[in-house]
Amino acid sequence: MIFYFTGTEIPSHRSLCAGEQVPHVGMSYMGLRRRVKFAKPWSIAERYSPEQSVLLDSGCHTLNRAGVEVTPQEIQEIADHYDLFVEQNIDRVQAYTEFDALPMGRDWIEARRHHLDPEKSIVVWHEEWGLDVLKRMADTYPYIAVGQGTCGDRDIIPVLRSLSRQIKLHGMGFSSPPLMLAADWYSVSSTTWLSAAQHGETFIWTGNEMKRYPARYKAQARKRHRTLIAGAGFDVDRIDADDATENLRLSLWSWRHQIDHISQRHGKGVTATALPPTLGNAESSATPVTATSPEAQNEGATEPSAERGKKLLPGIETEAFIHRYTDPDTGERQTRTEHRINAVDPRVRVCDGCFLANKCPEYQPGESCAYEMPVRVRTKEQYIALLDSMISMQAMRVFSMRMSEEVEGGYADPNLSSEMDRLAKFVKLKSDIEEAGFSFSMKVQSKDNAEVGLISRLFGPKSDGPPALSPAGTVSAQDALGQMGIMDAEIVEEPVPRE
Repeated sequence: MIFYFTGTEIPSHRSLCAGEQVPHVGMSYMGLRRRVKFAKPWSIAERYSPEQSVLLDSGCHTLNRAGVEVTPQEIQEIADHYDLFVEQNIDRVQAYTEFDALPMGRDWIEARRHHLDPEKSIVVWHEEWGLDVLKRMADTYPYIAVGQGTCGDRDIIPVLRSLSRQIKLHGMGFSSPPLMLAADWYSVSSTTWLSAAQHGETFIWTGNEMKRYPARYKAQARKRHRTLIAGAGFDVDRIDADDATENLRLSLWSWRHQIDHISQRHGKGVTATALPPTLGNAESSATPVTATSPEAQNEGATEPSAERGKKLLPGIETEAFIHRYTDPDTGERQTRTEHRINAVDPRVRVCDGCFLANKCPEYQPGESCAYEMPVRVRTKEQYIALLDSMISMQAMRVFSMRMSEEVEGGYADPNLSSEMDRLAKFVKLKSDIEEAGFSFSMKVQSKDNAEVGLISRLFGPKSDGPPALSPAGTVSAQDALGQMGIMDAEIVEEPVPRE
């Protein structure tokens, strides 16, 4: 999947992407139009590195928003100049979107498609046109753009997945990684990476996912990931000071890792490039190619490959145990073998793919992780030991963060407060488990005409013979409970009703 970092019509953003060697960038014609007067031809080739592929977006979403008052004559003039701009830069752009001004109507947009470049143009589908129009467009145009706002409907995702097998799909204005994974997008464009400078957001790639923190949480986020940010080669002090350039560098770095991760999830492999015929690999014409005779071919059909055997997911194992139960039909005791599921060390982490590879003391290229975590919690004692370990680790974190707070001038760190609350919860949880006891309460009530039952035979006040729990005569309820093995119980006596 190609990800175009758009917004590079602004010179500072364009220079930053060139300095960070971003291979795919995008620019908005309407965004550029707000900055320049086009007194002379504006050349993309003169302002972008030859190594960068450029996506030209018409920027018509600014005209399609509600409340924008632009006359049809003005829109027509802008569209004509956009066509001229595309013609002047067609050799330098990788692709460009059509001028899809919705105020002019769908017929006007479709009529303009006859002049589009069939190899580089991207036609745009709008949700209000319906899925039938999208399917008809896929029969005519090889490259179609769909906006992120139109993908909120669940019905469109299966259609997009199906269309991505026959045409190229472009995600326009995408900022959601789950949506990028929802279909096989050929390309995606977004200006979301600029939110790091425009809105104070913080994007951080943590090794297996990208965290996006709004401006109100940026202080906590930057403290939490301070070591990771510094390890990636960024100036933490400049980021804390809201330096726009450094925050955009961090945003670019995080987004590029996110896109690589999405491409791996899609299973995109490396496409081999055919070598040109040279002296080393050209075919010799001296010897003709020998055709295979029919007799040399196999008569039988190729045997199908054997079905792959199933195996448990890494990190899971099963344990057999004997389960004893009473058969509800016969009343006999039966046994059967059942299996419990256990979580174990998956042992699939490799050194080359670990985000700690450049810091781990046991790192070895091509090897699997040298560490294991033999955690097993089955008994109450093991559970208490696990809680003790967690309390110790959490206490060390709290004290370490407390020291950092003092070193930085004593400013109250909200991250420290949340970790202190978590430590208090662990301590209370262990205290509740250790103080947990067992209580038993039994209330007995009978009528004069009631039959002699188990309680009467135990305690004896209504039975013809002696109680079952005493060799002679009746016994107190406390003594009877003691003979039953109940040492600590509360006896509640029914009050005698007044006549």
